[in-house]
Parts: sequence; C-alpha cells; structure tokens
Amino acid sequence: MRMNYLKLILNLKQDLKERLNVFETVKFFRKDIVSYWIWFSVLEKYYKNNNNKNKNNKNIENIIKNIPGELSSRPTIFKVIDTAVAKKYFIKELDKEDKRKYNLIPSEQTIKEFEEWAKIFKNL
Repeated sequence: MRMNYLKLILNLKQDLKERLNVFETVKFFRKDIVSYWIWFSVLEKYYKNNNNKNKNNKNIENIIKNIPGELSSRPTIFKVIDTAVAKKYFIKELDKEDKRKYNLIPSEQTIKEFEEWAKIFKNL
C-alpha cells in the first residue's frame, strides 16, 4: 500500500495547529528535537519491553549514548530529563542491578497521552 504523503502533511499540520495544547506531555516533548528524541527513546524501551515497567535497560546513560552528539550537549539532555521528571512525565528509578545507574520510565500520563496522540497517524 502506497503512503499518501499529502494526507500525512495535512495531518501533521492539523496536529500542530489544533492539538498543540490537548496533550500536556506531547506538547512538552515536542518543543525541540532533543526532547523529541528523549521522549521517543524512553517510549521505545517501554514498548520493546512489552509495557513492563520493571524491566531494565532504560538507563539514562544508554539514552544519552543514542542521541547524536551534534544534536545536543549532555547538560542540555540532563536538563530535559530533569524537567520531565520534575513534571512527573518520567519516573526516575535506581537500577536494581547496578546502583550507580538510573532508569527512566514513562509515567501513566505520558503513555496514555502518547497513545491518544499517535492515533492520528493510524490510517496514513
């Protein structure tokens, strides 16, 4: 099935115009490319682990390693993560196996809002 590119563009424009303030977490993570990357990385790990919040390998260092260096500095990445944790969009947990590391887990609000927002792309 061939993708309808015009429909994709129109959906993205409509999303930016009309749904900007509908989902608090989506709005937060869409503010810049680094926030987007962190948001997608945390959600990717969550869904790869079959929605199991207790599985590891979502640690902050692994997320940082996967962000292209030209996009942002470590302090900027930590600022985004710390703000997301403070707003309760992510949960920061001490790794059970390696007490030097912290794992990031999407909050229920982040998961719910992402899944609702993603529905606009379902029929593209």
